[in-house]
Amino acid sequence: MEILKELEGIKTALDRGWRGISWVKPASIHLTLKFLGEIDPAKADAIATALEYASKGIGPFEVKVSGLGAFPNMMNPRVLWAGIGGNDALKRLSANIEDGLEPLGFEREGRPFTPHLTLCRVKSSNDGRALGKTAAEANISIDKSFTASAFHLIKSVLNPRGAEYTDIKTIGLE
Repeated sequence: MEILKELEGIKTALDRGWRGISWVKPASIHLTLKFLGEIDPAKADAIATALEYASKGIGPFEVKVSGLGAFPNMMNPRVLWAGIGGNDALKRLSANIEDGLEPLGFEREGRPFTPHLTLCRVKSSNDGRALGKTAAEANISIDKSFTASAFHLIKSVLNPRGAEYTDIKTIGLE
């Protein structure tokens, strides 16, 4: 996928081999619509049904990836990310997912939905400040789009090499 090559190029441009920076493997870069945490396997079918219902009427839509940002900020980043431009269909899908999962015991997110693609996580404040400065000076831009025609219910397991993702259910956007 062309967008992943572009994101890998950003890593190449910014990575200075800092030990306190953990870069996300290109194949693992994703947009999280809702983090569920540990779930009871008995709830998996109900969750999948709620996600299918949340997707009704959304249809495929364009996702525009543009700009770099950081949480909490570029001066002292803990996470460096590529931004996702304002998209009504994506916001509607996110809201539908929140509405559909709340009755199943998943609390609504307390902060506004900020769609992004995580590029790296910062484990050292010194390395984070250096990364933020490097990113600001590099003046890197990204302006790519892709069509989202489905999303996935994913199981994530952390291991020493990073997160391992398994697709539980693919939900098409109709």
